[in-house]
Amino acid sequence: MLSESAKSEIREIIARYPQGRSALVPALHVAQREVGYLPPAALSDVAELFDMTAAEVKKIASFYTMLHLEPVGEYHLEVCTNVPCMLRGARTCATELKAKLGIDYGETTADGKFTLDHMECLGSCGTAPMFMATERATGKVRYFEELDAPTKIEQALDLIASGQGFETCERWPVGPYTHGGMEPRYLLANVDKPDSHTLAVYVAGGGYDAARTALTTKTPIEVLEEVKAANVRGRGGAGFPAGTKWSFLPKGVYPRYLVVNADESEPGTFKDRMIMEYDPHQLIEGIILASYAIESKLAFIYIRGEYYFAYTRLLAAIDEAKAQGFLGRGIFGTQNELNIIVHRGAGAYECGEETALLTSLEGGRGHPRLKPPFPAVEGVYRKPTIVNNVETISNVPHILRHGADWYKQFGTERSSGFRIFCLSGWVKRPGLYELPHGTTLHELIYTYGGGTPDDRPIKAVVPGGLSMKLLKGDQLDTPLDYESVQAAGSMLGSAGVIVIGEGQSLVEVASRTLSFYREESCGKCTPCREGTLWLEKILQRVEAGDGTVTDLDLARSITNFVAGGRSFCPFGDAAVWGLQSHLDTFRPEFEAYIQAKNPDSARPAMPLRPIYRPSKDRAELD
Repeated sequence: MLSESAKSEIREIIARYPQGRSALVPALHVAQREVGYLPPAALSDVAELFDMTAAEVKKIASFYTMLHLEPVGEYHLEVCTNVPCMLRGARTCATELKAKLGIDYGETTADGKFTLDHMECLGSCGTAPMFMATERATGKVRYFEELDAPTKIEQALDLIASGQGFETCERWPVGPYTHGGMEPRYLLANVDKPDSHTLAVYVAGGGYDAARTALTTKTPIEVLEEVKAANVRGRGGAGFPAGTKWSFLPKGVYPRYLVVNADESEPGTFKDRMIMEYDPHQLIEGIILASYAIESKLAFIYIRGEYYFAYTRLLAAIDEAKAQGFLGRGIFGTQNELNIIVHRGAGAYECGEETALLTSLEGGRGHPRLKPPFPAVEGVYRKPTIVNNVETISNVPHILRHGADWYKQFGTERSSGFRIFCLSGWVKRPGLYELPHGTTLHELIYTYGGGTPDDRPIKAVVPGGLSMKLLKGDQLDTPLDYESVQAAGSMLGSAGVIVIGEGQSLVEVASRTLSFYREESCGKCTPCREGTLWLEKILQRVEAGDGTVTDLDLARSITNFVAGGRSFCPFGDAAVWGLQSHLDTFRPEFEAYIQAKNPDSARPAMPLRPIYRPSKDRAELD
């Protein structure tokens, strides 16, 4: 079924990796672009190229949401309905799309042109509501954002139907969306400049000078110690110091790998996407420095499949850097060598967990691994591996350029430096704000974000991505650093700040949150797989008006069997932390909702148990 051209392209991809199996998901992207979806014949062709069975390949393909085993329309539209988008009108956007197309979720228009689906978070929380469109013939993906009026939705559909919608995959109709922050800015210094993604613009601002100086005048251990002294903490969620993590690599064991986690899938988080789309060379320079410090000659950027525009920008930037001698052999005229592989995922939130990411990178389902051993000891291909997030690595050039002491003048003693805060939800100016650690929630939301659109009070805030526990509206004086947010009862996480206003339903927020985690559970362990399913059912029952107060006790009890280390990986805890805070802190709202919807505490009708009637043959046997 696959053309010789497609097969040749897949063979070239296989040749890039130390182990060819890693190319499986990228190969499936190629096959899907060729055929439009992945029928058995296409899976068989891919399987033959990898010396696998078709059943093995189908098992991998079925795990990832962007790989389709059934046909889709010429244009596949997926509207984001997750909490940050929901708070800003995603349901209205979805209703308008359904009406204009005349179809519901999971359906295709009669002419085969459009298929419509809902989607989990697409990293567009600051420009909600929105949808993602994929062109079947080319595999290109484009975001259509800020669709806050029916006319905008109509214009987007007309652009797609015209056949011109994918000539460029740049976001429509908006560009970078940063509204200020500290001055001068560092991580976001370039994103508003024309052609900010190009090598010329980056070099004009001193780009690659830190890498050149470090590789020609410093030893790897000196670079590592500078990052360690700066105490730059991981920006992916856990907040573990990057330099300390680098120092865990076992001495004398090679090869070593750097893996950049660009699978930014936590709802409310969209900072890494901005760096990759509008300042990719900043990330590349950080990779050069980090790879030098850990003595790695090969780095991977594992980017989520939905970030197609960022993916194309990274590929172009890497080509520019290679042409200039900044990558490959003999970089900056030294004996050092570094190559970067951009590995595109295919839709799986679990791949944000570092060991699941490594499993996916090796060509498997994105299932987590048991720790220990930790990736620094045994990571990709069972070799020492450092996994850091995009923003973490992007801090490294600034630390090497200005020094650890300069970096530590920002933030607090234990949470040093600055970071990008993602502000979304019910706020006037959602977007990205680069600020020092220790900036208060109130300052972020009101001084920078402008407060709520209609000046209503704030009911609750998620301070670090959807998985984190809620803070109440009277906790806005909380400084945004790791220690202060933890003392307030939550975690800073990925710094995805989601604002929920008075009058917005926490019952709806809780239900949509659990739907996300149930959908994204990898299914490996029972507590997470089954617990999220039952919690979703309970919350849907409450939302439908069939719930009782005892359902709240039941739901809270179930969360204890999912969290607290009972699941295989941290995903289980993340799946229920938010609900725990909903029920612990805002239970009166849930009780009032139940009382209003179901004042008699009536239970939904239960089906009668089928009566067993032996078949005639069975009776004769008896």
